[in-house]
Amino acid sequence: MSTFERLIQKQIPEKQTVSQKIKCFWLKHGEKVVILIGVILIALFSFEAGFLKGQKDQKEPVAVNQTVCPSCPKEENNNTGANNNPQQNSQKKSAAEQPNSEKQNCAFAASKNSNKYHLASCQFAAKIKPENKICFSSKEEAESRGYQGAQCCLK
Repeated sequence: MSTFERLIQKQIPEKQTVSQKIKCFWLKHGEKVVILIGVILIALFSFEAGFLKGQKDQKEPVAVNQTVCPSCPKEENNNTGANNNPQQNSQKKSAAEQPNSEKQNCAFAASKNSNKYHLASCQFAAKIKPENKICFSSKEEAESRGYQGAQCCLK
């Protein structure tokens, strides 16, 4: 046996107990283990702090409860919210101020750009631009001109 092999055998005994192995491992790698545990703890605390902050800042979701007519054309189904165009607002007012005789003749309304007709009281009929609005006094009149009843207000 060479001198090198004898030195190795003196440094590492053949039979070490478990506690001796742990002690040897700790002496070699203890500093790295402590740093690793510290990094993991810091990461966990940071994640939890962010999670709690997110819960605190969370707001209630906005719910929109408006039915949508799937068979209505896109122009009549446009729910953009507030209308800031004063010209369109004045047209809506003038349409609302129509004489009673015209409102009576307009039991059903349709758009020139669509093939669907609605009840005059339907929310989608109210969205039809006055210049595109066609009035009917009965369902039969609307259907004879090629229009179909919209599912949203006619069942």
